[in-house]
This record gives sequence, C-alpha cells and structure tokens, in this order.
Amino acid sequence: MAENKTKKGILVTIGLLILSKAKWLFAILKFSKFGVTFISLIVSLAGYAVIFGWKFAAAIVYLIFVHEMGHLVAAKQKGIKTSPAVFVPFLGAVIGMKEQPKDAATEAYLAYGGPLAGLISIMPAIGLFYMTDEPYWALVIMLGAMINLFNLFPVSPLDGGRIVGVLSTKIWFVALIVFLVFLFYNPSPLLFLIFIFGIFTWWSRARDSYKSQKLDLEIQTKKNMRDFLEKCQKDVFYTHGTDDEGDPLISPDMILYHIRTLQGRIAEIETELSYMKKWYVPFLQDKERLKKDALLYERQRYAELVMFLQSEINYSELQSKITDTNHSINKLNKEKNKLKTYYKAKPSTKWKVFIAYVVLAVCLSLLFVYYRGILDAAYGYIYAY
Repeated sequence: MAENKTKKGILVTIGLLILSKAKWLFAILKFSKFGVTFISLIVSLAGYAVIFGWKFAAAIVYLIFVHEMGHLVAAKQKGIKTSPAVFVPFLGAVIGMKEQPKDAATEAYLAYGGPLAGLISIMPAIGLFYMTDEPYWALVIMLGAMINLFNLFPVSPLDGGRIVGVLSTKIWFVALIVFLVFLFYNPSPLLFLIFIFGIFTWWSRARDSYKSQKLDLEIQTKKNMRDFLEKCQKDVFYTHGTDDEGDPLISPDMILYHIRTLQGRIAEIETELSYMKKWYVPFLQDKERLKKDALLYERQRYAELVMFLQSEINYSELQSKITDTNHSINKLNKEKNKLKTYYKAKPSTKWKVFIAYVVLAVCLSLLFVYYRGILDAAYGYIYAY
C-alpha cells in the first residue's frame, strides 16, 4: 500500500511540473511582478505540505524552482526577455516568454536549461546524504532525478520534446506511440493531458507544408491588393489638377466603376463557394481546400477594397494604404521564412544537442536508479513526514 502511494505521489509530482508547460498559463501570468514569485512560492509550499508533508513539499518546491530558473538563465543568455517565475499551487511554476525563439536550436537551448539546472540542484543533496546518511536527502536526489528525467521524454510540451525538435520532429511521432503504450498500462489524467498536448504539437508540425502554401495564397492576395491600389492612383485620381490641400483631384465615376466591378466579383465568389464542401480531409484533400482558401482570401480582399473605396479617400490615404499593404507582405514573408527554416540546423549543432541530451539523460537515470534503491531499503520513509 505504501509503495502504491509512493508511486502515486511521484506521478502527481511529475504532472505538477509538466502542467507548468501549458501555453495558456504563460499567457495568463506573463504580466506577473517579482513580488508574486515569493508569495506564490509560499502558497504553493503550503498547498503541497497539506498533501505530502512539509519536508516532501520543500523538496518539490525547491526542485521545481531551480528547474524553472534554469530556463530563465538560458533565456537571458539568448537575449529573450522573460517574466519572473510564478508558482501555481499543484501546477508547478511558470516563466512567461515575451518573445518566441528564433529557431529550434534556440528553443532546444532554452529547454535544456531546465533539466540541466535540475541536475545541478540535486548535487548539494548528494553531499548532505553522505554527510548525514539521512534518507530524506536520498528522497530529494531521487525526486529531482525523476522529475527532470521524465521531463526529458521526447514529447512536446516536455523539455525533451523541445530539445529533440532540432534533431528531427519525426521523433515526436515515435515517442507519442511509446507514450501511448505507457499510458495504456498506467492510466492517468495527467499523463493523458500530456499526450493530448503532444498530439497537438506534432499535428501542427505535420501541417507546416499546408500552412506554408496557405501563406503563399495570403501573400499573393496582398500583392494583388497592392497592385490594384497602385492602379487606382492612375484611374481614380487626376494628374492635371489638385484640390485645396494640394492632393490630386478624385474621379467619383471611376470609384463607382471599381466598386461595382469588385461587388460583382464578390457575388461570383459567393456562388463558387456555395458549391464547395465545408470540410476537407487533411493531407488527402489539401489541394481542394487550398482552392477554397484562395477564394476566401480573394473575397476578403475585394470586400476590404470596397470598404476602402466607399470611404472618403484622398491621395494621401491611398499612399498610406499601399504602404501598410507592403508592410503586411513583408511580415507574411518573414513568417513564411521562419516556418520553413525554424527546424533547420547545422549537423554540428545537431550532434552537440544529441550528445548533451544523452549525457544528461544517462546521468539522471543513474542517480534515479541508485537512490531509488536506497529509498527502497528505507521502506516507508517518504510518508514518514
């Protein structure tokens, strides 16, 4: 019975750290102040103590805190701004990133910082254990090794998934299958939640090709809009006269002509869309879906142009609209380039990441196995406090 409780406590502890990776928590807590770190730490410590006891709670909070600090230090080294750490009772701790990593190699560096700091955090406990021969320090070592080792499992949003992403995101799929088998024999709501997060991350990566093609359509739509606006400079405005403000005179008839032409095209698109399916099978029907996407972007562009022409525009506003459209095109091109190059890395970088990942996993595994054996010899110690 005591052993089962120990396993449940360990599983809960893993879940507490894993849930701290949830992106929605980063969004909620990104405006937190430094003072909240201390207050939330105390609240979390008290919450853990109610269930696990004060000594066990202190170990959990300490290990999670150092783990998150490892991410923070790594982010600072890469010049990525972060918010202070905030503890969430029974969920772990979070550090919000105010900007996303530029590539998978940077993301792997940030992810590696947590488990590496976790390994360092248990070093003092090793010395204290051999000085005092106190099983509690063996608990701290085993718990720290277990938390960080589990976090190295190559499934996103775990740190391991973010680390191996620079090696090959295909690893995620294999790891998800292994994780599913483990989940089948060890059912747990927390593990199931991790699996769901992993599925979403893998799926998002698998759909990168479709997303890239969709971005191409959006970019082309913006270019067509820019070309139309540049054409309006010649069609809608007279070059031989100016108004009181010095802007070229406007031709109401040409504006009306363009509006009616655009509205007619919108009606044609609506008819085409009415014959199209509402849902398409991913991968198998991507071509058909992209055709629909193209029409949707075109309809959106025409509707936006109609609204623009119906407003009381002047030459300066038209110039501003063209400039804004060019900015949108540049932004979309950057997004597309990041999508295509994010997971690309030099072979030397991949080897460094692979070796660092394996070495850290081996060290944590050896510590976990050895000190778990010591705790088994002191049966029942974990819940003595």
